[in-house]
Amino acid sequence: MAVQKVTLFTEQALNLHFGGQLDRIEVAYQTYGRLNADKSNAVLICHALTGDAEPYFEQEEGRKGWWQSFMGEGLALDTSRYFFICSNVLGGCKGSTGPSSPNPLSGKPYGSQFPHIVVQDMVRVQHELVAYLGIPRLQAVIGGSFGGMQATQWAVDYPDEVDNIVNLCSSLTFSAEAIGFNHVMRQAIVNDPNFNRGDYYAGEPPHRGLAIARMLGMLTYRTDIQLAKAFGRATKNEGAFWGDYFQVESYLSYQGEKFLERFDANSYLHLLRALDLYDAGLGYANLKSALARIKARYTLVAVTNDQLFKLVDLRKSRQLLEQSGVRLDYHEISSDYGHDAFLVDYDIFEAKIRDGLASAAVSES
Repeated sequence: MAVQKVTLFTEQALNLHFGGQLDRIEVAYQTYGRLNADKSNAVLICHALTGDAEPYFEQEEGRKGWWQSFMGEGLALDTSRYFFICSNVLGGCKGSTGPSSPNPLSGKPYGSQFPHIVVQDMVRVQHELVAYLGIPRLQAVIGGSFGGMQATQWAVDYPDEVDNIVNLCSSLTFSAEAIGFNHVMRQAIVNDPNFNRGDYYAGEPPHRGLAIARMLGMLTYRTDIQLAKAFGRATKNEGAFWGDYFQVESYLSYQGEKFLERFDANSYLHLLRALDLYDAGLGYANLKSALARIKARYTLVAVTNDQLFKLVDLRKSRQLLEQSGVRLDYHEISSDYGHDAFLVDYDIFEAKIRDGLASAAVSES
């Protein structure tokens, strides 16, 4: 099933939080399941940093989405019960308007001219998409990592339009250490000789820098335990002494090269910075007053050995949500997969997702 596309903000431009405007925003999205008669079973899926609009593919398509093992008839993301919507975020490179899209003023890719965006801008675009689909209220918004931030912002900005929030492995703010990781990744890209200040589309892209950035990112997504089990200190039979000598090095190099097939360096830079800057209180008096707007029941799941969104930050988020009067269901779990657990560890997350989505009655008519 081909991804669907729609052009939004055709009559009035989207005013961005950090200044500037975007109009005629193209959004790539996909839907799964069937919308019921009273439109009460719609669930918005918000993807993580480098995800896309297609978390799931039918078996006959011969492809796997990024939430393939979680989604389908009878599974945690039950396509026989809910109508799921997932869109590629504003600023992405998988069908939605982003830095590699044509700038209507020049006809050339935006590149360095693409404006700064934050999570709130992305959520505004998602809200416009949901309105375009004729859905007045969402049963739930669910997301992991960067998607969890988007889900939270839905509850803040549109408190009367969503019943449930399910946030997997994401704190309310990004830590100094995590921002530091992102800084190193950005420096790898902007210091690539081919970066050309972001205007590289007519020439060679900054692939070397993007691959290195991805390798560092991968180390924050898994745990030392998982890497030790998978690779230990095993070496390759042949390999350059300064290159992929150990198996873990070969794995990281492979992940870096594989990433180049599906992602744009400018999109990576913009989305990383939006991750750093996330503040649910942007546009409100302060964070607590923003959180106090939340009416939805909120499910927050922390992975105790997450090396990116640390447990201390999830516990702080729990405290802030509770102090703001949010109806919170909080869970702590452990997984060798660390931060990536919400993408791969189905058995641990299944019950939490089911409960988080189903806290209100859903008509199946």
